[in-house]
Amino acid sequence: MSGAPDHPLTVKWVLFGFRGRIGRKSFWLGALGMILIQAAIVAQIAAAPEDSPSLALWGLVMLAVWIASAWAALALAVKRLHDIGLPGALAVLLLIPAVAFFTFVVLAVWPSAQEANEHGPPPFPRPN
Repeated sequence: MSGAPDHPLTVKWVLFGFRGRIGRKSFWLGALGMILIQAAIVAQIAAAPEDSPSLALWGLVMLAVWIASAWAALALAVKRLHDIGLPGALAVLLLIPAVAFFTFVVLAVWPSAQEANEHGPPPFPRPN
């Protein structure tokens, strides 16, 4: 396994790609970014008058953002699971309401595996 990842390090890859590994900080930043975008849209919806035609538009925008956020949450979880050495299929636990919060917390705090694995090198290796 080479020391370089086989994918570009971009925001698009972080939020929507399923290959590779990400560390805890990247996972947190991705999740917080999605929350902030959703909060901004909810604020727009809450500020719109009830009879405003913009309310329907913001509702559609919110639906689109929720779909993109669900994809991004799964992509972040898969890469985080790869990072800690677990199968990415466990990301479906985020779709089960009773365990989603606990799954998120585990992914957010579990330390990265410091050795390279089949998904690539550690995202931020510690110097020896």
